[in-house]
Order: sequence, then C-alpha cells, then structure tokens
Amino acid sequence: MPVWYERVRPLVEAGELRVVGIVQEQHADRALLYQQWQELDFPILWDPFGVCGVTAVPDLTGVDEHGVIRIDRPAPKQFKEQFVDGFVRQSFEAPAEAAHDATAFRVNEVARLRGGLAPAQRALRAVARLMLAGPGARTIDGEVEALTSAARSGTAQDRFRAGVGLRMRFDGPQARAADLQGSIDAWFSALLASPNQYIWRRRIQQWGPALDKPYAFYDWVEQALTEVSARGQEPVELRTSLSGAERVLGSRSIPVPRRGPVVEPDPGARVARDPGTLVRLEHAVALNTASAGPRIRIPRGALRLHVVLRPRPGSSWPTDAEPPRLWLEPQDGWIVSSPLVTFDAPGPGGEGRPLMADVELSTPLVIPAPPDPDAPPPSPTATLRGYVVYSVCEPDGTCVFRRQELEAVVRFPAPPPRHGGEPDGDEPAGTADEGR
Repeated sequence: MPVWYERVRPLVEAGELRVVGIVQEQHADRALLYQQWQELDFPILWDPFGVCGVTAVPDLTGVDEHGVIRIDRPAPKQFKEQFVDGFVRQSFEAPAEAAHDATAFRVNEVARLRGGLAPAQRALRAVARLMLAGPGARTIDGEVEALTSAARSGTAQDRFRAGVGLRMRFDGPQARAADLQGSIDAWFSALLASPNQYIWRRRIQQWGPALDKPYAFYDWVEQALTEVSARGQEPVELRTSLSGAERVLGSRSIPVPRRGPVVEPDPGARVARDPGTLVRLEHAVALNTASAGPRIRIPRGALRLHVVLRPRPGSSWPTDAEPPRLWLEPQDGWIVSSPLVTFDAPGPGGEGRPLMADVELSTPLVIPAPPDPDAPPPSPTATLRGYVVYSVCEPDGTCVFRRQELEAVVRFPAPPPRHGGEPDGDEPAGTADEGR
C-alpha cells in the first residue's frame, strides 16, 4: 500500500483524489501502528470479518463522484493511462438506478457481486457489536455464540467469521480455554471449503509453522516501535502480544535439533502438580495449510504448537522468578529444534496477564492406504505430550513452584478423495483437546 500511495500522492495533494484504505487485519491496533510508522495520512477502515468480500490483497478500486466503482483492480503498469487519464481526470454521468455491470456498480454492491454480502447480513448484528465493543467493556459471549451458531450450518464465510469472533474473545479478559483452537479450527474449516481464499489462508499462516509462511508477518513491529519513538512520538499501543509464530521468518527447511545438551527441568517428576487451580493451561495447534491446497509442495506434517498459561483469579506471576518452561516429549518421527521452550517473562505490571509460548514441529505423516481404493484416506492423529513448570503466587501471596501436564491431540485432515473432489470443510481441522 505505501508504494501505491506514493504514486497517487500528487493527485491527492492536487485535490483530484481522496484515498481510503480497508484492512482485513485481525488486530486493528497493528494496522494503526503500521499507519503511524509509514506516516500514511489517509483514513483506514477495519474489516476483520471480510464484509467487503475481498479474497486477495491488495485490491484497489476507483470510485467516482456518484459512488460508483469505475475501476476494479487497476493494472500498475497502466497507471497513467488507465487510472489517471481514464479515471481520475474523467467526469462520469450518474448511472441509471438499474445499471449495474462488471465495471460500473454501486459501492454497496461490491460484496454482493463478489459473493460476500449474504453471509454478512446473517451475522451483521453480531459482527457490528463485536467491532464496537471496547476491550473488557462488557461480555461478548452472546455475539460469539451467534457467530458460532451460524457457522454450524452456514457457509464457509460464516465459519471464517466465527473464527474471528473466537479469536477476539481469546484476546480479551473473557477468554475461554478452547477459544484459540476454536478460532484456528473455524478458519481451517472455511479454507478447506474455499482453498483459493488468500486472506483466510494468510490468517491461519499467521499463527502457523514457518514451513508454511510466505514471509514473516510482523518482523517489522520492533523496527516500527523504535523509529516512531525516535521521532518523538508515542507509538500506538499493541493490546495483544506477538507470538513467536508471528515474528518468525518463512522457511523451507525442516527444523534441525540444536546441538549440545538440553537440561530437562523436572526429569524425576518431583515438582508438585497444579491441577489447574492456580493456572489454566491452554493449548492449540495451527496446521500447515498445504492440507487445504494440493499445489503447495511442503510437508503436510508441519505445525505450530501454542501453549498459554493464564493465571486464575487471585493468582499472579512473580516478576523476580525465572519464566515458565515447556518440556516436550514428542513421539517417534517428530522433529523439533529443541524440546525445551521458555515462555516470555511477565515483566513489571504483567503479574496477571497470560503468558504464551509456541514451537514448531514436523513429522513425515505417513498415512496407511485404505482398503477401498475409491475411499478417502483416514484422518490421522498424533498426540503431543509434555509438561510446563512455573513459579506462581497464590491468592494469599505465597509463591510456589508447580508443574502441569500437557497433552494435545492433533487431528490432521484427510487428503481429498482420489476421484478429485474437494473437501467439504464440514469437519474442523487441526483440533486439540480443550484445555482445563
């Protein structure tokens, strides 16, 4: 977008053009930070639910003075001829009310013509309330339930929007143990039904394995914060922490185990157990989206395991102790760079916030041939086991060292049937058992 804006800036400064951006980002504050960093001085609208019906970005359109789109996705190589001379410096007559075709239609017809308006109408009230609700201002359970209910018998777009709502609740104080996995499952189910939906695929890849990433999604954030601060400005505050998956570079290499010894934190299982009364352990698996696109030539078994530690009411993290550590005990055939993963430290003021860690694993994923050659292969499963050790303070202020077991059941989606039919996407993919 900054490249395009530099090209149209002279038209904006001359008063011939106005620019409005629409971003499909899950987190609006990250888009605002990017806008601040790049000094983009046009308004940006937020469309996490995909109401516009866009399937890929960037998606540029030219709207005339009558609110009619005259250019849809202009060609960059024909910028002057097509966009400047053929649109900006032209005058258009108001069209007849019924005159709608592929190149001239009212703005509010865009989503309908691209197949996105009908699903938006079914959950419009829930979508609007979710986007208007401030963080922690009130419960959003009713809105999330409306979206998930629509997704059970609705379209792929309904499933995607349910995932957006679940992720919104996960990022707030009302998070439930299954929200993170539920959001990923809903997005994966939508993608299985519409594997060419670029935006849905990117939403999963944001939290997925490096083997499935086209690029690092948020490696620019630290640079943006530093440069905005250096200009004497207060950077936009990010309400949710970035996961390791969101910062890691894309890769085409299987994880390689690190050299040197790795010390297991509790090999004799001597640390006292926390049955979940002090800290709630949540986990989720983000699968490789190659399962929803046969043209992608990368290992289907790659995934990203996310583990969240959320203090129960009254519990808190001590800021002077070592951060929690995750120890993995993967099955034979699984590859991980290190079985030991350290969580981000809570830091001052973070005594009550959830702590997150994620790690990439890969497996060859050998699927046995079914007896019926025309039947689809079965959906294979795998179990990831391990434990987490952490220091936590009880409600009376006593700080203790505790251990909690991790068991995540991963369900890989079956490949498409041999006769070439597309998966219908009715069953969620990549599910992990709900956290306690």
